[in-house]
Amino acid sequence: MQEVAEFPDVLELVEKHKLPKEIYAPDGTLLFKPYDPIIESPLIANRKSWRLFVNYTVDPKNDEIVKINNTGQLIRIKHDADVDEMMRYVRKDHPGATIEEAISFALESTVEQTGEFKDDDEFGAYVSYLYLTLAYLIHYGVLILVK
Repeated sequence: MQEVAEFPDVLELVEKHKLPKEIYAPDGTLLFKPYDPIIESPLIANRKSWRLFVNYTVDPKNDEIVKINNTGQLIRIKHDADVDEMMRYVRKDHPGATIEEAISFALESTVEQTGEFKDDDEFGAYVSYLYLTLAYLIHYGVLILVK
């Protein structure tokens, strides 16, 4: 049986300070630098021009397992509202969405479900988390980034 990789719990990585200095796409494109000013990360700098496409199929027997189309790698992605929202948006609502569109959708969905953020710091931390999560979705090949 093929090995199944585990998609990380991004929030846990943040809390335990286990983020790498840089996160890359499978093609070697630098995506995100978690410890640098957020605006310097390529995902943010190119949020209006880079587009996202789906690169997976869901296992019909277990919806937590996805198969990466171009590599055949199996990845377990435990249900997480933010991850699920971004994957669904790019898969069903808007294939070819810009990074900004995917992040905005996730933000709007969160506000609808939980209400407004209490302050700018909470909002900024959440936006950073969404970009980091998106970087991991691209890093694992779940979503393809087209420049």
